[in-house]
Amino acid sequence: MARRLRMAVVGLGAAGRHHCQAMVEAVPQMHLAAVVEAAPEVAESVSTRYGVPAFGSCRELIRSGVCEAVTLATPHTCHAEVAVECLRAGLHVLCEKPLAESVAQADRMLRTARSAKRTLGCILQERFNPNFREARRLVRSGRLGQLMRATLIHRDFRTQTYYDSNVWGATWKGEGGGVLLNQAPHHLDWLTQLAGCPKCVTGRLATRLHRIEVEDQADALLTFASGATGYVLCSTCEPTHGNYLEIAGDRGRLVLDDDRLDVAVYGRGLRNLAARSRQMWCRPEARALKAGVRGCKTNHAMAMCDFARHVLHGSALVCDAASALASLELANAVVLSHFTGASVHLPTPRKSYAALLVRLQAASKPKQHVRVQRTTDPRMKR
Repeated sequence: MARRLRMAVVGLGAAGRHHCQAMVEAVPQMHLAAVVEAAPEVAESVSTRYGVPAFGSCRELIRSGVCEAVTLATPHTCHAEVAVECLRAGLHVLCEKPLAESVAQADRMLRTARSAKRTLGCILQERFNPNFREARRLVRSGRLGQLMRATLIHRDFRTQTYYDSNVWGATWKGEGGGVLLNQAPHHLDWLTQLAGCPKCVTGRLATRLHRIEVEDQADALLTFASGATGYVLCSTCEPTHGNYLEIAGDRGRLVLDDDRLDVAVYGRGLRNLAARSRQMWCRPEARALKAGVRGCKTNHAMAMCDFARHVLHGSALVCDAASALASLELANAVVLSHFTGASVHLPTPRKSYAALLVRLQAASKPKQHVRVQRTTDPRMKR
């Protein structure tokens, strides 16, 4: 039998339980060797279900020597501390999105991984969406020309019951942010992978529909180094889940959503046509390219398999942590812009954002209405 990567799952909330299930049922390159959870009754339940040892802390796990890598499914505010501890101990780390609550903490994780010569990955399974992969190929080939505009609309819906299902979520102290850190990272990643990171962000946050500390809606105006413009809207106040990403260049345009890719290219570049045409009402001819596939399905197992293949066999890592930093950079910039009332130039000022987060977390209050539930989002099981 081919060697499998011995894994431990750290954190057994809804996401961590799904990590265990996916690892056992859909990732033949991995072997679930242990689980880590501070709540003894939860640890015992999952340990019994999968027949693996349970530990109350990463320190105990590291001393046991039973694994060579971990997946992190703890609250975002714990990612950096746990990842650094595991990396320094010689373990590879696959982290849930987002990498951390702040870019400064993510920087520390990346530095530690490089110093320890260990792999740090991020679970960004939407990078395996075939329509996204084709869109990225088109952009990188230059088929769309120079970026002129980028628009992302991420719409989702959450109930108050969802936000009341744990003690840490939707608070500055426990989660470090709202829709930008929790629901939107996959598609902020799409935007930054296709358009690049903007150079300037002007952002706004709002809490419109829910009784929570953090934002359930965020929007931002973007300016890119080339002078291209962009707009982002992320919300958990919309009745249906969906994503709309439009990338417009001077030689073509694409529209990407979860289940569709539409591409049109222009016979002549817009800059050339605008400058040289002698016709007053001339418009470019747009030729549609073959649309993307329907019924795209992605899941955590794809990112896990990719991580295992990289660690075991040295294959290229699709979901590397270094490239995952861009979407966190953008999310932090939107938050900083909102609270300072000014545009933020990227890279996001680390000290300024850290100071803001300290103030927000100092003012954070315990949640008043909590009914703990550990139910995995059905969409994660696709």
